[in-house]
Amino acid sequence: SILLSRLPPRIIQATQNYSTTMSTLEQKIQQLEEATTASQTLFLEKESKLSSASDALDKAKSTLKSLSASKGGQLLLEDLKVTDTELPELISAKMLAQGEYDEAKKLYETNQKYLLIIREKASREK
Repeated sequence: SILLSRLPPRIIQATQNYSTTMSTLEQKIQQLEEATTASQTLFLEKESKLSSASDALDKAKSTLKSLSASKGGQLLLEDLKVTDTELPELISAKMLAQGEYDEAKKLYETNQKYLLIIREKASREK
């Protein structure tokens, strides 16, 4: 503090501004790191949900094909009832999971991009 008192006021102000800027950048980096980690977790959850929905739909399609093949291409009324309700629900679930996955992926990628930009800015200002 004795050394600071000997400096011209404009240099003291510049030093304080730099310190505040770094503190603000460090805070932004920390916030973006936390947001990126959270969005990555969400992205991985949605990826898993999409995979499960895709697997369930593929299994139902395979079951339907095997029913049709085992009955000489003729599906019985009870087979149609099962597939008539099950397949649309599975298709809908997959579409919903795909939308959530796409949104989570975009959020994660955006957070990564901004984190990289802020880190580069902070390294240039050091």
